Amino acid sequence: MSRALPSRLPPQFRWVEEPERKFLCLNSVKVLEICKRNRGWIVHVFLQDPEREQPIVAVGSANAGMRWGANWAKLRSRLLISLAAAKEEPASDGTP
Repeated sequence: MSRALPSRLPPQFRWVEEPERKFLCLNSVKVLEICKRNRGWIVHVFLQDPEREQPIVAVGSANAGMRWGANWAKLRSRLLISLAAAKEEPASDGTP
Protein backbone atom coordinates (compact mmCIF):
# COMPACT_ATOMS: atom_id res chain seq x y z
CA MET A 1 0.00 0.00 0.00
CA SER A 2 1.40 3.39 -0.96
CA ARG A 3 1.88 6.01 1.72
CA ALA A 4 2.69 8.82 -0.72
CA LEU A 5 1.57 12.21 0.48
CA PRO A 6 -1.06 14.17 -1.43
CA SER A 7 0.09 16.89 -3.81
CA ARG A 8 0.85 20.22 -2.14
CA LEU A 9 -2.04 22.66 -2.52
CA PRO A 10 -2.27 26.44 -1.99
CA PRO A 11 -2.65 27.43 1.69
CA GLN A 12 -6.41 28.11 1.41
CA PHE A 13 -6.99 24.36 1.01
CA ARG A 14 -7.03 21.99 3.99
CA TRP A 15 -7.89 18.37 4.67
CA VAL A 16 -10.35 17.41 7.41
CA GLU A 17 -9.95 13.76 8.33
CA GLU A 18 -12.48 11.54 10.09
CA PRO A 19 -12.23 7.75 10.51
CA GLU A 20 -14.55 6.86 7.60
CA ARG A 21 -14.24 9.99 5.45
CA LYS A 22 -11.90 12.79 4.42
CA PHE A 23 -12.91 16.24 3.22
CA LEU A 24 -10.95 18.74 1.15
CA CYS A 25 -12.06 22.24 2.09
CA LEU A 26 -11.23 25.59 0.56
CA ASN A 27 -11.57 28.14 3.33
CA SER A 28 -15.08 27.28 4.63
CA VAL A 29 -16.35 25.58 1.43
CA LYS A 30 -16.30 21.79 1.06
CA VAL A 31 -14.62 20.92 -2.27
CA LEU A 32 -14.79 17.12 -2.19
CA GLU A 33 -15.30 14.13 0.08
CA ILE A 34 -13.64 10.73 0.13
CA CYS A 35 -15.78 8.09 1.81
CA LYS A 36 -16.16 4.36 2.15
CA ARG A 37 -18.68 2.79 -0.21
CA ASN A 38 -19.35 -0.93 0.10
CA ARG A 39 -15.87 -2.49 0.03
CA GLY A 40 -14.10 0.43 -1.65
CA TRP A 41 -13.72 4.20 -1.53
CA ILE A 42 -15.21 6.97 -3.67
CA VAL A 43 -14.41 10.61 -4.26
CA HIS A 44 -17.47 12.83 -4.55
CA VAL A 45 -16.78 16.36 -5.87
CA PHE A 46 -19.03 19.11 -4.50
CA LEU A 47 -17.38 22.28 -5.82
CA GLN A 48 -16.98 22.11 -9.57
CA ASP A 49 -17.40 23.93 -12.83
CA PRO A 50 -21.15 23.76 -13.60
CA GLU A 51 -20.36 23.26 -17.29
CA ARG A 52 -18.08 20.25 -16.68
CA GLU A 53 -19.46 18.15 -13.88
CA GLN A 54 -17.08 15.60 -12.42
CA PRO A 55 -18.52 12.15 -11.89
CA ILE A 56 -18.00 10.21 -8.71
CA VAL A 57 -14.60 8.52 -8.90
CA ALA A 58 -13.81 5.09 -7.39
CA VAL A 59 -10.40 4.79 -5.73
CA GLY A 60 -8.59 1.95 -3.99
CA SER A 61 -8.09 3.59 -0.60
CA ALA A 62 -8.58 6.81 1.35
CA ASN A 63 -4.93 7.73 0.65
CA ALA A 64 -5.44 7.14 -3.08
CA GLY A 65 -8.54 9.37 -2.91
CA MET A 66 -6.56 12.10 -1.18
CA ARG A 67 -3.86 11.93 -3.84
CA TRP A 68 -6.45 11.99 -6.63
CA GLY A 69 -8.36 14.84 -4.97
CA ALA A 70 -5.25 16.93 -4.35
CA ASN A 71 -4.05 16.51 -7.93
CA TRP A 72 -7.52 17.28 -9.29
CA ALA A 73 -7.82 20.40 -7.11
CA LYS A 74 -4.28 21.57 -7.88
CA LEU A 75 -5.04 21.55 -11.62
CA ARG A 76 -8.19 23.61 -11.00
CA SER A 77 -7.11 25.75 -8.05
CA ARG A 78 -7.84 29.13 -9.70
CA LEU A 79 -11.32 28.03 -10.76
CA LEU A 80 -12.04 26.48 -7.35
CA ILE A 81 -10.88 29.61 -5.52
CA SER A 82 -13.24 31.79 -7.58
CA LEU A 83 -16.15 29.33 -7.15
CA ALA A 84 -15.55 29.16 -3.38
CA ALA A 85 -15.39 32.95 -3.13
CA ALA A 86 -18.78 33.20 -4.85
CA LYS A 87 -20.25 30.66 -2.39
CA GLU A 88 -18.81 32.51 0.62
CA GLU A 89 -20.16 35.93 -0.35
CA PRO A 90 -23.23 36.89 1.69
CA ALA A 91 -26.42 37.16 -0.31
CA SER A 92 -27.28 40.77 -1.07
CA ASP A 93 -30.76 41.79 0.04
CA GLY A 94 -30.60 45.15 -1.75
CA THR A 95 -30.12 47.24 1.40
CA PRO A 96 -27.15 49.65 1.56
